[in-house]
Amino acid sequence: MAEIFINQLKSGQEVSATFALRVKKLMPLRNGTGYYLAVVLGDRTGQLEGRIWESVFETYHGCKVGDVVKVQGQATEYNGKLQIQISAMSVYQVNEIDPKRFIPSSALLLETAREKLFSILESLQEVHLKSLVSLVLSDEDFMNAFITAPAAKRNHHATIGGLLEHSLGIVCAAEGMVQVYPNLDRDLLITGALLHDLGKVEEYRFRTGIDFTDEGRLLGHIVLGVRLLDHYIGQLPGFPEDLRLKLTHMIVSHHGQYEWQSPKRPKFIEAAVLHHLDMIDAAVDMFKSAAESRDDPEDHWSGWIKGLDRYVFCK
Repeated sequence: MAEIFINQLKSGQEVSATFALRVKKLMPLRNGTGYYLAVVLGDRTGQLEGRIWESVFETYHGCKVGDVVKVQGQATEYNGKLQIQISAMSVYQVNEIDPKRFIPSSALLLETAREKLFSILESLQEVHLKSLVSLVLSDEDFMNAFITAPAAKRNHHATIGGLLEHSLGIVCAAEGMVQVYPNLDRDLLITGALLHDLGKVEEYRFRTGIDFTDEGRLLGHIVLGVRLLDHYIGQLPGFPEDLRLKLTHMIVSHHGQYEWQSPKRPKFIEAAVLHHLDMIDAAVDMFKSAAESRDDPEDHWSGWIKGLDRYVFCK
């Protein structure tokens, strides 16, 4: 089957391709005599709506949201937007799914990122924090998850590798903050920045889209992160209790406000700086994505960005 992506489709084009099924809804016909099936299809380049008018119930019950579906039909324009008039849709049977076809990937170069991680390790002077980071980086299973995990389901860094990009972005910003404010504990801030979201490796799963794991939905990445931190520190005899407490607090408080699901607000300066850097890095990615996702690159304004609660000026 030819590799075709949503951003390549043009009105009038015949479509025979695979997509991820994001949404499916049975909708009543205007004349009240039956139903049609409204779907949303997606891949790494975006998503678009589709309509199925025949074999509606068979198609509806033959697939579920999250499936990879084989779609045949024609791209058409309706009310100024592209959609697919679907003549046939069925589950695409394949043994292995490449998530990179259906989920955007971070632009971060993996080899460059690995080099940065180990340069962070080498830069640490506090022996216990260096041992902790070394232990985490040597955990192959954790690192395989860390370098591919998304940082969110939507809004910011919702990409394969987004968690690594987000974490390194905060580390780089933290290094700059230490230059401006030398009273900061540099090693504590850098370690907290690198590990603040480590629970997200267990919070999210991704295949054709990003979703929560059961643990992620029931516990969330803050609780999962504290659990992982305790797991690693438990392997380091003699790890100072004050450092364990501070790192735990940095994970627990990095959302900053109770209404943002933060169990605690930051109670010391490095925790406060981490919270603000977390907010800044997320906002920068959302503004960047708003500009890149415009339907018309010449338009000075994005559409409404829910995560920012505003339109974004892109000129």
